[in-house]
Amino acid sequence: MAGLVAARQLTAQGLSTMVLEREGHVGGRIQTERRPGVYLEHGGIFHTRGYRATRQLLAEVGLADEVIATEGGFNAAVRDGAGWRHVDYGSLTGPLRFGALGWKDRLSILRAAVPALLARPADLGDLTTLLRLDTRSAADGLTPRAASYFTAGPHEFLWGTSTERLSFAMLALQLHVFRGELREVRGGIGRLTDALAADLNIRTGTPVDRVESVSDGVLVYQGGRLGPLRARAVVLAVPADVAASLWPGAPAAVRRHLTSVDYSRIDYVYLRTSQPLRVRAGGKVVGIEVITEPEVGGSTMGGIYFADSWAQEGGLLLVTASPAAGAEHLGDTELADRLQADAEKLHPELVGQVTDRVVMRHHPYTPTFGPGSVRRLAAAREHLPSGRIDLAGDHMTAPWVEGAVRSGQLAAARVHTSLRNR
Repeated sequence: MAGLVAARQLTAQGLSTMVLEREGHVGGRIQTERRPGVYLEHGGIFHTRGYRATRQLLAEVGLADEVIATEGGFNAAVRDGAGWRHVDYGSLTGPLRFGALGWKDRLSILRAAVPALLARPADLGDLTTLLRLDTRSAADGLTPRAASYFTAGPHEFLWGTSTERLSFAMLALQLHVFRGELREVRGGIGRLTDALAADLNIRTGTPVDRVESVSDGVLVYQGGRLGPLRARAVVLAVPADVAASLWPGAPAAVRRHLTSVDYSRIDYVYLRTSQPLRVRAGGKVVGIEVITEPEVGGSTMGGIYFADSWAQEGGLLLVTASPAAGAEHLGDTELADRLQADAEKLHPELVGQVTDRVVMRHHPYTPTFGPGSVRRLAAAREHLPSGRIDLAGDHMTAPWVEGAVRSGQLAAARVHTSLRNR
């Protein structure tokens, strides 16, 4: 997404661009996989009204009218003992009504939320707008139960990581992101990446080995090709560790950022069912079910997202493995067996209903942005405008789709300014 956005913006500014894509498809992890009667998402699925850059992009490519609100929104069920507690993560008063928390837990969340809400970020796609809050862990000040049952819900389910590993700046920006309707593109987010790619010069299946800055441009060494490609400037829209390997001559501050980024992983299975599984609480449809680490026990499942609208018939469940379950050590069949068994144990009505299973694994998944990482990111970005090599991707802004879009726009703006000045 970041590379497509950067190339689109630079092309619109009159530059000749070429996208070199290692994989056979564009969009990276933001991909919609289409199968008979169903589509499966790999990431970057949702957005909210605050995602201004994403919404503008959807409008520009003619997809604004194809955006729909998800039925369940941010309404979640969190496992607590033998039962479920319900919370709306999109509501500011959600913690006050969350039955899994005591008054001390709720007070700790409120104390953390006040400075975060007062921060008023100018850009929901850029963590550096909350740089001053990158001083501690997102779990600091929270009671253990608040961190394990409230904030860990979306962190473990959406990012595959714990609250303790995240910067407070990340938590603060989330509080502004998780507001209003949860929206998606009808037919899949891949419609956006396809629309962005439609008018670009793209070479898929073209790996790059190394980039080297020279006096009048950049040399791009492509795998298996004789001689480098010469460009006036290059944007590396790849994960941080890949960017570090491709750009050995990166400035020290840039290299410190690239080599310090930690990525989470996520392992999950799509279960197609003959009938939709619908869960309601308090008169509302439940969008996700979350099993936080203290509740995992001997099981594997970390949660369920109800994705029935992605299937033409029957139902569709996205069942994730808990980050603590060691899913990376399980084969695909065993992982699918375990996650299906866990889902059927919690919802016996699913027994005999599963008609198909598709295992998905993503590593790297998203950058975790731990304490101090936003400061390193800001220092790295200070060194980019003066060079001919730039960076895009969620590790340069924020680990959600708005971050990917904004990183592409920011990289394109820096490159355009740099070339114009030359």
